[in-house]
Amino acid sequence: MTTAFIELTSLTPHISKEEGKEEGKEKSRMPDFTQSPKNLDPPTVVDHVLLPVADLEAGARTLRQHHGLQAIPGGRHPKLGTANMIVPLGRQYLELIAIADPTEAATSRLGKRVTRALDDGRTFVDWALRTRSVDSLRAKLLAAGWELPPPWEGSRRRPDGQVLRWRTQDVDTGAAWIALPFAIEWDIPDGLHPGEAAAQHPSGATALRRVVVGAVKPRHVRERLQLLLGDSDLYEVRTAASDGIEELVLDSPHGDLVIDAR
Repeated sequence: MTTAFIELTSLTPHISKEEGKEEGKEKSRMPDFTQSPKNLDPPTVVDHVLLPVADLEAGARTLRQHHGLQAIPGGRHPKLGTANMIVPLGRQYLELIAIADPTEAATSRLGKRVTRALDDGRTFVDWALRTRSVDSLRAKLLAAGWELPPPWEGSRRRPDGQVLRWRTQDVDTGAAWIALPFAIEWDIPDGLHPGEAAAQHPSGATALRRVVVGAVKPRHVRERLQLLLGDSDLYEVRTAASDGIEELVLDSPHGDLVIDAR
């Protein structure tokens, strides 16, 4: 992972807080869809980006040293063979993900993708959009002629014992890297979306501004992202020699904080 160098010791840590708190008003509830284009049905918005690491603690130290981002404990993914740490950014978050059980990981799609990403030396393994209804989004994509695998359910237990549950929908059936995100529908108590957790980021990072994806066929990818996320400023497509995330752009008081693919 690379970015413009920031002298972390000279920065005041920023405490990431829940989005939408205004004096005299009820805070915006998460999962939040205010960033979704108004004409998009069902509403969707970028949710998180996955960064594969060989070791969670070591990966978190590297992220803090190189990018001024603080990761907090996440949890294990039962039956998937993976575990994570979270970098909260308000409405979105970054997810450090590692193999926790190689035997389980070898039998799960997520585990296989993380293993392959580590073997390939990739900075990013995947990204996710969130939706209110996986079923509604699935019906929309099937009606548009997409071939989709079945949805699946996941969960993890936080260090405080709270259990987060979700449903996801992959948008491809193959093994090749793609530029498109999978979809997630959260089933969580109010206030427990991973982006809402408190974290002190030495860089002062406040939000995920944009996911930049590379594509061999950029027009095709733009058309598909238009169906998934509408006309959103949260993503950008560039021509590239291979498909996948090329960089993340985060907001900070010191200017753009960019995390590049290796």
